[in-house]
Amino acid sequence: MNRRYILKLALKNIAGHKLRSILTIAGISIGVGFILFLVSLGYGLQRISTEEIANLEALQIIDVTPGKSKIVKINEEAIRKFENLSNVERVVFQTELVGSFAMGTSSVEGVVYGRNSDYLSLEDISYDSGSVYDDDFQKETILNRSAARQLGYENFKDLVGKKVKISFSINSELLGEGEEKPIRVSDDFKVTGVMANDDAPYVYIPLETVKSFGLVNYSSAKVKVSSKEATSQTRSQLENLGYKTTALKDTVDQINQFFSIFQLILLAFGSIAVIIAALGMFNTLTISLLEKTREISFMKILGTTGRDIWRLFITEALVIGVAGSLIGISLGLSVGAVLNGFIAGIARATGNKAVEIFYSPLSFIIVIFVSALILSFITGIYPSRRASKIDPLEAMRYE
Repeated sequence: MNRRYILKLALKNIAGHKLRSILTIAGISIGVGFILFLVSLGYGLQRISTEEIANLEALQIIDVTPGKSKIVKINEEAIRKFENLSNVERVVFQTELVGSFAMGTSSVEGVVYGRNSDYLSLEDISYDSGSVYDDDFQKETILNRSAARQLGYENFKDLVGKKVKISFSINSELLGEGEEKPIRVSDDFKVTGVMANDDAPYVYIPLETVKSFGLVNYSSAKVKVSSKEATSQTRSQLENLGYKTTALKDTVDQINQFFSIFQLILLAFGSIAVIIAALGMFNTLTISLLEKTREISFMKILGTTGRDIWRLFITEALVIGVAGSLIGISLGLSVGAVLNGFIAGIARATGNKAVEIFYSPLSFIIVIFVSALILSFITGIYPSRRASKIDPLEAMRYE
């Protein structure tokens, strides 16, 4: 019996019991759609989380510090070593100093970061007003919102162009050899911008300006590698030199690990519905077997082999599985798309950024479709084997 004829018979058997077949296919559709819907939520939340904290360039950046070591330092010699490592494209460095900033009668304690404009270019900085320094060798500064407000400014445009007195201390470990006492610096800096940041008060000033007061060693460096795949190798090289490293890739990996577990939990919940649907299919095929005992007997008497009977029932199971899977996938994608549109509409109406809460990768859709077919095949094995082993003489005697 050829495959086309077996498929035709299977479709005829399914169509002969419309209500039962529709209910069975509907059960599989709901199960598959439910899994797709739940896991799409996991994928969507994962994508939103990783996109919010990291872009491709950020994943290529390694933060390097001396750690607690008193021997290992980040200085010009160390920078040259970093630049000579394989896969390193760029090295920038900075320092962190405890200080204060004052205007008139207002004074604020905070952190003073010595960072050149090339360092700031690796950061995603948004400005409420103004911009980065005009020149790394001038006495200019950028404040965050908290510092600006505590200096008495709510309209940040009024602050740009004015001068603020910045005071800070350079600790001895950041100075050259032989310097045992910290250096205290206090000078006026022109404000070039106010950052859209509400953290504790801090300011940026050009690192070159801090170096002019005797700074030799730096607090940390950022090393940009050629690709995110090269991050691990370069980190190992830096750690072998005695430095402590961190990377945003660590955070992204942890988020991905969390969402992998979250997706497995959602998949487990959704699988309950699919298992119930598979039991429904098993019931349908078993009833079909009982109803067709006499028909199968006549088919065997007329020369149909047990293998053909087995293939017929397996084909019925696969047809039901394919129909249920396709409908379920369409249903899950449609519900997700409708909810994405609804959420996006609310976001735009309230002035927020539209995001896709539900996201289904093509690879996952293919996996769930293939898995449903495998489950359908497994469900159909027992009824198919039982049908193929029917003894026509015994069956006719029973009839």
